[in-house]
Amino acid sequence: MSRTRAEGEWLELVADLLHGPSTALPGERIALQLCATFGLSAAAFNDLPTGGRHVMTLWPLDAGMGGLRAELTEWTMTRAVDEHPLLLFYRRTGHRVPLQIADVPEQVAGVRVRGGWADIGRPAGAAHQLSLPLRLDAGGNRSFVLGRPDVFGEQDLRLGTLLWRLLSGLDRQLDVLGRARPDPTAAVRLTPRQQAVLGLLAEGCTAAAIGHRLLIAERTVHKHLERVYAALGVSDRLTAVLRARDLGLLAPVRDLLEDAPTP
Repeated sequence: MSRTRAEGEWLELVADLLHGPSTALPGERIALQLCATFGLSAAAFNDLPTGGRHVMTLWPLDAGMGGLRAELTEWTMTRAVDEHPLLLFYRRTGHRVPLQIADVPEQVAGVRVRGGWADIGRPAGAAHQLSLPLRLDAGGNRSFVLGRPDVFGEQDLRLGTLLWRLLSGLDRQLDVLGRARPDPTAAVRLTPRQQAVLGLLAEGCTAAAIGHRLLIAERTVHKHLERVYAALGVSDRLTAVLRARDLGLLAPVRDLLEDAPTP
């Protein structure tokens, strides 16, 4: 992508965020824009709270990653804290700066560590990664991580640094807005089962298909939908999905299905 076009698309994203009611960064939109800007195999958003559960979301959702998408995700969730060159650098130095694996000092990540990452990263098309850390403090580590087969050049690093400054500033500003603004979801009370039904509805599933996925009767699905519509103050599925997106209620369906109780 040309530098001019990339800058225009990022300017449009910033304008949308500042103009709208958002209180959190739109992870998917940013990740996909990063993919287009840098020619990535995939981009991930990592949230690693201190003492909490590591959450990683990888985009594009259909990225093949050499057939190793699941293995890469599992490696990141279970081993990255102690074995990923970038995370080792941030843990040991505390420096919150953009950095690619190729530039991690050897005394931080030696041959063994780099080789361990290459064993999973190279066949997945993400041997070279550039991290844009939004937060790195006592609360944990939040970052966008850009992956592709080839090293990031000087021009890529300059643009990445600009975007890091931009996204870090927006993240802080939206966080302040979120704490100052009443939570619009507070009055919306959905059970885990209702959230799962809503998530599948957003995927375009019919009531019959939702019932099949959740192993419940179709009429039970309709009862859940009635309660979801009432909670959202809407009367149809399209408006329900749009309203839920505006309120940030649509978590990844796989998470909803894991959390939903069995019938």
